[in-house]
Amino acid sequence: MLRALGTVLVIAGIGCGSTDMSGETGSTSGTGSTGSTTGTAGTASTTSTGEVPTSSSSTTGEPVGNLLLSDKFLNIAHRGGASLRPEETLLAFEHALAVGADVLEFDVHASSDGVIVAMHDGTVDRTTDGTGPIKAQTLAQLRALDAGYRFTTDGGQTFPYRGAGIVIPTLEEILEKFPESYCLIEIKQNDPPIVEGLLSALAEHGALERVVIAATELETIQAVRAAAPMVFTSLSTPEMLDLHLNVGSPDYVAPAQFVHAPWDLASAELVTFAHGLGMKVHPWTVNQESRMVELVARGVDGIMTDDPALLATVAP
Repeated sequence: MLRALGTVLVIAGIGCGSTDMSGETGSTSGTGSTGSTTGTAGTASTTSTGEVPTSSSSTTGEPVGNLLLSDKFLNIAHRGGASLRPEETLLAFEHALAVGADVLEFDVHASSDGVIVAMHDGTVDRTTDGTGPIKAQTLAQLRALDAGYRFTTDGGQTFPYRGAGIVIPTLEEILEKFPESYCLIEIKQNDPPIVEGLLSALAEHGALERVVIAATELETIQAVRAAAPMVFTSLSTPEMLDLHLNVGSPDYVAPAQFVHAPWDLASAELVTFAHGLGMKVHPWTVNQESRMVELVARGVDGIMTDDPALLATVAP
């Protein structure tokens, strides 16, 4: 199963911590390192054979380049388009793709019996009719919850998806439902670690070349790079802050190919500097049209948004 990675998977130790890739305030979490980054492992610009990863085919059957590396502006559905449908559900992902999203963004945790599921928070309280940590509940317990229970677009006056049978999806279900879709997957659970299970599932479904893996914790993203150096990764929070502090430095070496920056750190100077290093810049989380227009003008390569339908009108 893991042999499909094209390399021996050696999972490094993973520290615990929490994340966020959300909110228009654009604040960062974690402690940044100072000085330039010295490592190059995990840039994931090539496969283990030295070739740039490519997707298998276009709709016409002709070979095409990897969308993640292309010059196309990417509409990235943050949490599957959380403003439009119950976040991180199959319904949300399907709708996001229908309204113009190019990439599905979601977060992963594991149930107490080791099944990887998609959910942003570490607990089920905010989005379902249940309570408690994800990792303390079995998959059967998680699947019994109503994942559309708290979704509202009118400040709580109505809840259009309550009782509609919407459940917390497993990673396997997402990969099976959307076998050709590009994904940005953020590892939220660090203890116990889930890197090996995530990579194994991606390998089984032939998805290693069409995902970017993110984590705010440096130890977690380093574990991914050590285990599967051909897989694309983005900067962890300390690495993002390091890039921010070293914009313009001739000594800076990029540890990854993707910059997932809070929108207020994605300055024109940072974008230009990152492009000079061959990096792609995708700021988060941008839901205002004026801010989308501003960031497009700065030259970003894509935007993470809760409203992929709106972004599709700004950057079609």
